[in-house]
Amino acid sequence: MKDDFSWRALVRGALIATSAALLVPALSAGVAPMARAATPAERSVVGESAADGAGKPETPAPSVNPFTTAAMRAYLASRRGGITGAVLNLANHKLYLYRPGVTEQTASIVKVDILETLLHAEQASFHPLDGDDEALATGMIEASDNDDATDLWDEVGGAAAIARFDALAGLTDTMPNTDGYWGETMTTALDQVRLLERLVVANTLLDRSSRAYELGLMENVIPYDRWGVCAGPAPGVTVALKNGWVPIVNGDWQINSIGYVSGDGRDYLVAILTDGNPTEGYGIATIEGISRIIWSRIVLIPER
Repeated sequence: MKDDFSWRALVRGALIATSAALLVPALSAGVAPMARAATPAERSVVGESAADGAGKPETPAPSVNPFTTAAMRAYLASRRGGITGAVLNLANHKLYLYRPGVTEQTASIVKVDILETLLHAEQASFHPLDGDDEALATGMIEASDNDDATDLWDEVGGAAAIARFDALAGLTDTMPNTDGYWGETMTTALDQVRLLERLVVANTLLDRSSRAYELGLMENVIPYDRWGVCAGPAPGVTVALKNGWVPIVNGDWQINSIGYVSGDGRDYLVAILTDGNPTEGYGIATIEGISRIIWSRIVLIPER
């Protein structure tokens, strides 16, 4: 099991790159602008730091930042809509951010949060999930069943309970919807990577059994819904993921994908959130293009 590490050190030590060389080029003529303008704090930013704590290699291996490669800059400039992302390379504890601080609607990726909250509560009360809850959890994660999600959202205590768990998990910019519309919870890519970290790295909120249980469901998402951050990884690589998709204002789509990728020299957490997509398929294609570049550039070798 992976060792815990300091999120405070990761984020505090993030390098904010403001030079033109690291900014994504302006969109070319004929490409629609982003759904909304980014504030100065939301402009293309890259975070990179080595974390303190156990498990840190004495000499961190070099790592390519996928968001600063020429291939990624060109690809992002070619796509419509708003995009934000985060990657945590678990192999050397380096964090990479694209447009940090941008909040997006979760859609169904919040189901990961719902189940973590439930598992934490059941663990605290020394009552393992019963058969009914296991059936709901399986439907919610593997088939993205919305009725199952609503049942579990209500069972755990709704927005207030989710918010309490998120605070314990170190999420600072996630706002569960207080009207009960769980898919309208707001979050950031960084918070989603923090949430995934609770499933992969040993911690006090979720024990080994709880983490393995939820990751197992995420590894078995039904084929029809298995897209997004699983694009790029080679056959046999572990990919535990959850996707979210919903039409939003003016018929545009919110398309999100989060997950854990491990194998073939890679070991990372990734969250890609997008809005302003003209169709569902367009948003999926955007995320999969980003995911392929991340996979190809996250290997722990210097860029040549």
